[in-house]
Amino acid sequence: MATHTQPIENLIERLVLVVDDDSRVRESLRDLLGSAGIDALCFSSAEALFHSGALARSGCLITDVRMPEIDGWELQKFVAAAHPHVFIIFISAFQDQQALERALALGAFAFLYKPFDGEELLRTVESALSQSAEC
Repeated sequence: MATHTQPIENLIERLVLVVDDDSRVRESLRDLLGSAGIDALCFSSAEALFHSGALARSGCLITDVRMPEIDGWELQKFVAAAHPHVFIIFISAFQDQQALERALALGAFAFLYKPFDGEELLRTVESALSQSAEC
C-alpha cells in the first residue's frame, strides 16, 4: 500500500463549495467565482454536499443561513467538526444582527448580507482560501 506524503495544503484545491436552496443564487455565485478563476461546486442542500465528498477537497464553503431540512447552523457544526480546514462564509437575505454574531461566535470566517458586493465576496473568498491552505 502506498503512503501519501504530500502535505494537506497541497491536497486542498482552489475550490469553493456553495450551498443555497435558491438556484439563482447558486448560478450567480458560480459565475462570479468563475470570473475570478475560482472553481465552484454548487449544491441545493447540505445533504447533497455531504454525499458529494467535496468537503475534503475544498478550503471554503459559502452557505445560506436559512434552508429547509439542514440549515446553515447545522451545516456549520458538521463542517467545523469533520473538516476544520474549510472556512465558512455565510450569506443571508435577512438583516439579523443575532445571526451574524452567532455565526461568527461559532467560527464562521465571514457573514455577508444579500445582495452582497461581488468584489467584497471575492476578496473574502480569496482570504479564506489562503488561510485554509495555511492550516
